[in-house]
Amino acid sequence: MILLSVNQYSGFDNFNNMPFLANLVMSDEENEEKKETSPTLPPPNMGKDWGSGFGSGRSKLFDSPNDFDIYCDRERGINYIFHAPELNCTIDHLEYDPDTQRIAVHTNDRQQFDLGAKIQWLVRPYIAKDQYLFIIRTKDGQAIDGVEVHLKIKDPEIQKTLN
Repeated sequence: MILLSVNQYSGFDNFNNMPFLANLVMSDEENEEKKETSPTLPPPNMGKDWGSGFGSGRSKLFDSPNDFDIYCDRERGINYIFHAPELNCTIDHLEYDPDTQRIAVHTNDRQQFDLGAKIQWLVRPYIAKDQYLFIIRTKDGQAIDGVEVHLKIKDPEIQKTLN
């Protein structure tokens, strides 16, 4: 969910700033096959990509795609990862791979985890640069604790050619 606001006209040349919630599905993948949805299936946002592709061979930092959310503050140039469950590791740095659009989590004890979901098209321009971002644990909408972590960009692999 993203909290947005609009200026609503209330008459007499007055505008009130009214917040509202918008739910965006930030996937650039086409649904080639339309499947029937049942009430037990997760929503079609990150759940479709959960555990597939590049990150499927690694352990995941979160048990479910609903356990975290990525928020980009364009005005301040600060990016956040909000999560509900407590992390069982100390994060040293993150590494974004532009080829797979995934984030690898590197811990202080040299373990590697996959964040768990592909970074979607709307967020990529803000994530795909070397920066520091905040990982913040929340409970009931309130920040409990957080840490500032360096996000590195993975160098593209040079393809070897046979002569």
